[in-house]
Amino acid sequence: MQVRGKVFNDWMAAAAPEETYSQSLENGCCIDVRAREVPSGDIQLLVCVYAKDGTACYEHVSALDGNQWTVQDALSKGEDQAERIAGGEGGRLPCADAGRLGAG
Repeated sequence: MQVRGKVFNDWMAAAAPEETYSQSLENGCCIDVRAREVPSGDIQLLVCVYAKDGTACYEHVSALDGNQWTVQDALSKGEDQAERIAGGEGGRLPCADAGRLGAG
């Protein structure tokens, strides 16, 4: 079970329709990616990475131009980003090994 942070909880407070993707990775990390269209037509993307013990390592929301992105394309972008973060792009992800909070 993941220990959700403020970024995730703020996202959920909006209670809007969304597309989701989650996966448990080989290294024990879990990724949770969500994308939705907001009334302005832009796309919001939530990317979360959790350590093996469920601790939040990374939770981040970004806004994408709705003229250039679909919800499905944003979700794919988020999946790739989460997998790279969880895989320790540029080195091991410290919280994947130690279960420490490093939310961004």
